[in-house]
Amino acid sequence: MSILKLYKNYNENSKIVIKNVLGAFIVKGLSLVVSFITIPVFIQYFNNDSLVLGVWYTLLSLLMWFLNFDLGIGNGIRNYLVTALSHQDFDEAKKIISSGIFSIGILTGILSIIGILIVYCLDWNRIFNVDSSIISSEVITLSTTYVFIAVMLRFFLTIVTSIFYALQKSAINNLLALIVSVLQLIYILLSKHSSTEEAILNVSFAYIFISNLPILLAGIIIFFRDLKHCRPSIKCIDKEHIKSIVNIGAVFFLCQVLYMILSNTNEFFITNLYSADSTTEYTFYYKVATFGTMIITLALAPVWSVVTKAQAQQNWEWLNKIYKYIKIGGVLILIVQLMIIPFVPLIMDVWLGKGVVEVNHITSLAFVLYGALFTYSGMLSTIGNGLAMMKPQLISFSIAVIFKIMLLLLFSAETSWVFVMWVNSIVLIPYLIIQQRALNKYFKLNISIVE
Repeated sequence: MSILKLYKNYNENSKIVIKNVLGAFIVKGLSLVVSFITIPVFIQYFNNDSLVLGVWYTLLSLLMWFLNFDLGIGNGIRNYLVTALSHQDFDEAKKIISSGIFSIGILTGILSIIGILIVYCLDWNRIFNVDSSIISSEVITLSTTYVFIAVMLRFFLTIVTSIFYALQKSAINNLLALIVSVLQLIYILLSKHSSTEEAILNVSFAYIFISNLPILLAGIIIFFRDLKHCRPSIKCIDKEHIKSIVNIGAVFFLCQVLYMILSNTNEFFITNLYSADSTTEYTFYYKVATFGTMIITLALAPVWSVVTKAQAQQNWEWLNKIYKYIKIGGVLILIVQLMIIPFVPLIMDVWLGKGVVEVNHITSLAFVLYGALFTYSGMLSTIGNGLAMMKPQLISFSIAVIFKIMLLLLFSAETSWVFVMWVNSIVLIPYLIIQQRALNKYFKLNISIVE
């Protein structure tokens, strides 16, 4: 049987997943290649100053946290919009989109005012653990302000990302990420500066436009094509829709915040508990060990909305099948990740140059183990989110956050920065057990074909 005939035999949900997964593999694969090229270029851009490069990575990771503070509005819109569009109810879709834009617009304005005040009240040299003789307080504060503005604009544009997910077009979000990465690389290659301080100021300012223009243009285009009947309107802003979106989003929001603390604070803890130089080394290992992980995670993006759609259709057989594939995939990912360890030194030498990083196999093991567990947790969360099964995440992530912070504060003085990665793996294990047991129970109760 040819690949084309095999594809035609799949049902609609499977076809949607396959098309978006293939798109994710191709586009994100290119994005990762661009990302790998960008890091050596960044090293040269900052005149081989690993400390300043570490500050830049920490600055981005710290402020990107704000993207998780949309009170789950983006995910609320995503879940409601899937149902409305599947029933061709364009009036309902228009109300959802209009109410969602209004809600996230108000929230963006409030957070922007509060955020700017906070930015100018904090000692960023102390936060990033960098002396003012290297980067002055004025420069680091202004750079932080620029990146914060960029993140707030991106925060508002999460509505565009949610719409593409609801339209089962997650591959477009991956394409937009690729465009942003390419624009950033082009800027770094063409930019000229006379000092390290000027370098970080310039790239921070450019980041405002680089990270937002592609998404803004994509949003405008989609309302003149696929959603021309659902263009947002002030008249369609509805109090009940706002309430519904915010209510379902609140649960997603709590899980997002907890997950953010687990996965997006590594650079912050390493910089503050160890050193900014260690953050740069962490980034090198992280990029190598999670190369495949990032592709798989993004390939799963379309599954969430399709699971929501299949649940509404009560398509239990398909849901059971996709869940089975995910459990098998979790084991395969761990095996593949472990096979990467012997090749890490070669990859580092080819990528960054011979001798730039002295590879430690124990460090590599810590990263690939975390990468495997992180990927599998994301796979289980995708199914849970699609089914609105959030309780296991709330309980497990709450416990994990407490233990992560406690372990790092207690033992950072006696350990190296790699301890952060071991802690990440340890605290993820309870979630994997609890979430999988909850999903097993759910499918046994709802699916006629029991494993």
